[in-house]
Amino acid sequence: MKKILFLILTVVMVLSFAVPGMALQLYKGSIPVSYITVPATASAASVSGSCVFYGIIVQTDGTNNVTLNVYDNTAASGTNLTPDDIVILGSSRAWTLSYSPGALCSTGVYVEVTVAGAGTCSFQVLYTQ
Repeated sequence: MKKILFLILTVVMVLSFAVPGMALQLYKGSIPVSYITVPATASAASVSGSCVFYGIIVQTDGTNNVTLNVYDNTAASGTNLTPDDIVILGSSRAWTLSYSPGALCSTGVYVEVTVAGAGTCSFQVLYTQ
């Protein structure tokens, strides 16, 4: 019985030292902290630095389709965090994508949007840092 208890405590100790960076990244103190960016209307680096990407909210103009790509980078390249060229129907007005658990990003979050015609859209990124 003592050997089993010792083994369990050893495993817990090893795991507590193996992932402290991730635990500190997701929690500040004992309360999870998440952020949402200010609304953006053009392709931009929404978050810089390492973070956890939880999702995106897109508002369309109600008419024109929006094409969306999200990258783990500060430019329109790198690792895709979403499928390539997501097309959001303009008539949908609001569209969301969420991940649980979030996607770890080493560089940041870059959102590339293209709106058909002369339309407009806005988007906000949900993340932790």
